[in-house]
Amino acid sequence: MMTIRLKTAADDARLMPLWTGHFGSSVVVSRGRVHDARDLDGFVAEEGGVLLGAATFAPGGSGMEIVTLDSVVEDRGAGAALLEAVTERAREAGMRRLWLVTTNDNIRAIRFYQKRGWDLCALHRDAVAQARKLKPKIPLLGNDGIPILHEIEFERLL
Repeated sequence: MMTIRLKTAADDARLMPLWTGHFGSSVVVSRGRVHDARDLDGFVAEEGGVLLGAATFAPGGSGMEIVTLDSVVEDRGAGAALLEAVTERAREAGMRRLWLVTTNDNIRAIRFYQKRGWDLCALHRDAVAQARKLKPKIPLLGNDGIPILHEIEFERLL
């Protein structure tokens, strides 16, 4: 049975391979802000002690940004459960808006968020060029050989 629990500093060593595999490191850039996932609050999804995924978030103003959302094994429900855990945390904190950013090559994530009722609220054209100034390791090509150019912002109003 899958469990969702708060991320602790002790989880960082287990999560580093996940973050490195998806982002090249634990550092993530979104909308011109540099985040280190190790320093963020978050949730971990596990089953029998086996890591299924993790999410990190950063509150700001009247909203909360989901900075990372990763599944080890897709189509097991970990991503959806983590998304719901962050949503509940935001509600408890009195937030009015959840938001997140992905890149234009991340077609699977775009589909995932839309299926769950998230609204595409902004396209930030050529934003990844600016992000590369903060994190030069961001590759030029992403999933399926698609050039990584734009940030796509999704939101969920609470």
